Amino acid sequence: MFKRGFTKFCALIIISVSFFAIPVWAAEREVKRVAMILFRGETPAERGFRDTLSSSKDFDIKISVFDANQSTDKLKTIIAGLDPSQFDLFYAFGTMAAQLAVKKIKDKPVIFNVVQRPVEANLVKSWESSGNNATGASNIVSMESAFRTLSLVMNIRKLAFIYYDKDPAPKFQKTEVESVRRKFGFKVIDVPVRDAEAIPEALKQIVSARVDAVMFPSDSFIKANANSIMKVLNQHRIPSVVIIPEMVKENGALISLGPDYHKLGELAGISALDVLKGKKPTDIPIKRVQNLTISVNLKTADMLGLNLPIQLLSLSTVIH
Repeated sequence: MFKRGFTKFCALIIISVSFFAIPVWAAEREVKRVAMILFRGETPAERGFRDTLSSSKDFDIKISVFDANQSTDKLKTIIAGLDPSQFDLFYAFGTMAAQLAVKKIKDKPVIFNVVQRPVEANLVKSWESSGNNATGASNIVSMESAFRTLSLVMNIRKLAFIYYDKDPAPKFQKTEVESVRRKFGFKVIDVPVRDAEAIPEALKQIVSARVDAVMFPSDSFIKANANSIMKVLNQHRIPSVVIIPEMVKENGALISLGPDYHKLGELAGISALDVLKGKKPTDIPIKRVQNLTISVNLKTADMLGLNLPIQLLSLSTVIH
């Protein structure tokens, strides 16, 4: 009888301890609803954003994803159909989505991400203060640093710049490339693409121009068609330089020179949490990653007949 009573007593203690071991903040967090507006599905940037929000001790974040699946028309339909009253905050990936979101949503905060030139895109008044209900993180890249790094790998005299003509963001990036053209002594071959059907002709133009390399901006449309583009470039032994790090591992690009997308997501997440705590978006400066992340694909380098210097490899994420 003593044993039975003692067992019940121990069980009661265990149950009580287990109950009180649950963090107090887990039960008291305020529910906040976030709409995530995407163009090409979730990237490491969104994973970084999710990771940061899920770590909050103040809020239980419920995220609803609206993915345009690489369709500009669908993106417009998604944003036109959103009801701002159903959400506490909006997240928009890329310049095009951010522009549409800021135009539509006026009374709720908008956190943009992977927007290279937010001022030129008329999303904000300045990097320090947006002057409206938006803030976020930029994937701006120092082209001077990028081409200084590229000079370790190749001698570029002709550089093709391929981009989606309907997206404003790549055009800002092209301006950045043009700004360092004379300093590094190369010519830029402009290769705009209006749709997927135009890609084969664009590749013919690149091959016939005998370029030394092709640069890909942070461009979701080009990323979506990267497999077919890289296949042709690698067959013709034309090096590819990309801003989106995933393209080295997933699509066989030679080298990426850009920000860490997961880190960009974390920065956007920090701004989102500040806004949910009551801070005005206009009072939160646009965040950016300070250092370039370099990734190289050794298989592609071997295919192209390039010997990558140890100095570069020691600073890079190497994809075999």
